[in-house]
Amino acid sequence: MKKILALILVSCLLISGCGKKADDAGSGKTPEIMMWLIGSEGQAITIKSLAEDFLKKTGIKVNCEAISWGDAHSKYLTSIAGGVAPDIGTMGLTWGTEFGILDSMVDLAAAYPEEVRAIKETIFPGLWNSIEYKGKVYGVPFDLTEYILYYRSDIVKEPPRTWEELEAVLADLNKSNKGMIFDWGSLSWIGYSPFLWQAGGDYYSPDYSKVMIDSPEAERAMRFFSELYTKYNVPKTKIPLEQGMRTGDFPLAISGNWKIDDLRLSAPEIAGKWSIAMLPQGPSGKRTALIGGRIMGIFEQSKHKKEAWAFIRYLSTPEMQKALYEAALIKQDTYFPPNKKTWAMIDMDPKFKKVLVDQAEDSKGPPAIANWDAYTRYIDNVIQRSVLQGVDPKAGLSDVKRELERAASKR
Repeated sequence: MKKILALILVSCLLISGCGKKADDAGSGKTPEIMMWLIGSEGQAITIKSLAEDFLKKTGIKVNCEAISWGDAHSKYLTSIAGGVAPDIGTMGLTWGTEFGILDSMVDLAAAYPEEVRAIKETIFPGLWNSIEYKGKVYGVPFDLTEYILYYRSDIVKEPPRTWEELEAVLADLNKSNKGMIFDWGSLSWIGYSPFLWQAGGDYYSPDYSKVMIDSPEAERAMRFFSELYTKYNVPKTKIPLEQGMRTGDFPLAISGNWKIDDLRLSAPEIAGKWSIAMLPQGPSGKRTALIGGRIMGIFEQSKHKKEAWAFIRYLSTPEMQKALYEAALIKQDTYFPPNKKTWAMIDMDPKFKKVLVDQAEDSKGPPAIANWDAYTRYIDNVIQRSVLQGVDPKAGLSDVKRELERAASKR
């Protein structure tokens, strides 16, 4: 890892803009912090606007720069190696742990224990459990994304509530060459995970001491997930939810909650003909969905850690998250708050709000382990072998277990 960071450092020196960050500490100047936001320029502008009131209240100035998802990971690594990391970074749910074990992120639970505990109490548990790593918290939730079921209510009168009902609806739809799509997570661990949890399985034991991916529950989930493709004709290639729902060829779709706004904007002709529901209940009695989102944390290089934490706390309040949600609606952007208290304050179709809140309460995020993103390829591989090559799920999951155990032994 040291060699990798050294190479990145060299690269950083060659990149325009990787200069030394100004340090106002002890200079008598107004404290100024930099925040990198993975997301739209419009959302960065909203944060700058909110920061103006923060400046009036605290005397702390905040700059916010939007960066793209595609460039963000490498940009963060480069900035860490070059000593030019921002004060605050928003990032993928599992990145905080990844950067944290490199000693690049502040452990917020250690630095601000009481305030972190207070924030934790407001967050949906499934989301929080993915960011707390061995008692350490390298970032707190900035927003929320979750898996939900979309359906054309004029074609599918009632959304399937169980695996059995899902099979029955798909069998009926197939008779008229219609079906279901995974707009996000097709043939990957993202799509498989909810079925794993709904079957009563998991990737690891609760204390992460044991890999559980070869359990009977995991095998049952893998067979069911595979049969959605092989028996019920879920497309193996990506078809956008908007297209499938608009034409009615795929009146069922599983995707992220941000597609609500995308569908409204891109398919106005089917307004009133579609709705959302929780995922179908599995053998465990649960309707568990995958939950994710962005987190915001403080880099160890920051000269303004206290000021950065004050702004993170500011953005964690229901009032600021309500403002972010409302601004996103105006700008045709997407933002869903991770603070449970905020949901009582936002203006949303009551039916949609209930589905989103209930699904968030029954949700899980990716395992809180280091380098999870690097391990998902093993799970994706067995899914694709099962669906595309007919490999027995039991044998494939045993292979995944060995790979995950081998990876764990190297940590």
